[in-house]
Amino acid sequence: MNLLSKRQDMDDLAAQAVALGRQVADRAKSLHLGGNARDVAFVSRCLGRLKERQPFDAADEGGFDSVMDILERSIAAECLGSEDRFEETGYDEFGPHGETRETPVYSDRGNKLIELRSLFQDFLNSRDSVLDQVAAQRCLLGIMNR
Repeated sequence: MNLLSKRQDMDDLAAQAVALGRQVADRAKSLHLGGNARDVAFVSRCLGRLKERQPFDAADEGGFDSVMDILERSIAAECLGSEDRFEETGYDEFGPHGETRETPVYSDRGNKLIELRSLFQDFLNSRDSVLDQVAAQRCLLGIMNR
């Protein structure tokens, strides 16, 4: 792989993190994530840089952890109960094999919050990948400058 394609890969990964971050901020705002005015304002502040397409500030780490905690609590509050569902655990020539498992059932809002959690986790993974690449490049530059 040549230097230009590595640069393009890094640019694509960073662009993905920026886009995912903006989507997280927009969706959190539309869902009024937090449940009360204080938490909604807190989430808005924590995700403010994402809305402005600035997802790489190290100062946001703690805020992202807090937003994830608020998101988890909000999802738990939307649980309506549970039901038994068949979960496939394998498949062979005789057909599917599985077991019945107790599965939580969520309100429509709860399902949207679960989607937000997945999107937020995708953003965090993408952001971490970019920051890992940047750290690796710094290490290599340090080695080459000795």
